[in-house]
Amino acid sequence: MAEQLQPNNSSTPDEIDLSQLMQLLRKGFDNLGNFLLRVFIYLRKNILKLIGLVVLGLAISFGLSQIISKKLKTDVIVHPNFESKNYLYDVVDELAANIKARNETFFESLGVAVKDLEGFAVKVEAIEDDEVITDDGMLNEMRYLEVLENFKDESFVIDILRSELSEKSVIDYKITFTYKDAAKGPVVVEKLMSYINTNKYFDDLKQVYTNNAKSRIEKNTQLIAQVDELVENYSKALLAEKQKSGSGVVYMEKENTLNVPALLTMKDRLLKEIEVKKLEVAQQTGVLTILNFGKTQEVRKSFFNQTYFFIPTLLVVGFLLLSFFQYLNRKAKEI
Repeated sequence: MAEQLQPNNSSTPDEIDLSQLMQLLRKGFDNLGNFLLRVFIYLRKNILKLIGLVVLGLAISFGLSQIISKKLKTDVIVHPNFESKNYLYDVVDELAANIKARNETFFESLGVAVKDLEGFAVKVEAIEDDEVITDDGMLNEMRYLEVLENFKDESFVIDILRSELSEKSVIDYKITFTYKDAAKGPVVVEKLMSYINTNKYFDDLKQVYTNNAKSRIEKNTQLIAQVDELVENYSKALLAEKQKSGSGVVYMEKENTLNVPALLTMKDRLLKEIEVKKLEVAQQTGVLTILNFGKTQEVRKSFFNQTYFFIPTLLVVGFLLLSFFQYLNRKAKEI
């Protein structure tokens, strides 16, 4: 009976917890409001100092921009020939090292005075290919591979695959020359590009590539003639069977059938390769094919790298940190 008469106080702890939670939230909002109010009072009190620091920073940035000469650059976009990607990186690193070391003997052999290399630098970077392969393009590639499968025992198939893989693996590169002298800089760039694009090994290799390209054009032309002959003979045989049957319906034995669409697809690819090889012979006149030899332009920095942003920000942040340390020092003395 005593247990039955005991009052039910199960809801009391929940009400106390909710009340405490509301008090904590109210206290948190009060603290946040006080903090924002103190920040506002601090900014109102020091607004003139902050504005003065920003103006001072802009003045310093302007003065530095007048003292320090602007950087200029020339971008040269190139396409490596004869698998010369590694050579390109090596020769650019060689030039950068000689520029840093002020190697007079090296640059005299190029006809460049070391004094003209003041503020000069060179670097190379790859330009990524954003080519998007569509479903139709993928389907055409698969059909082309099926055609090559029928001729897998022929030696020319290996050459075709090698050419296709080489074309897809080579990307373009951008060589960036930076300098200060707008008059002498471009002259030095031309001499350095002449050095980069001249190499005895690749000059000899260029002749081999040219001969191979001409040989491939000749072989492809012969293959196209053979395809045309096969299709023509097949058409004549089909017409003869049709006339012989007299019914207008021709039944060819399996061993006598010819995959004409596959042959025509192969012919189109061979014609395309002939065009590519002719273009290669015309373009591959050096180690690198120069796609674009840029003009002199000013080096543009991003907004956050400019002194007009950096110096005022540095002064303001320094002032805020100093004020914070002074506040901590006062609080430490109160303890």
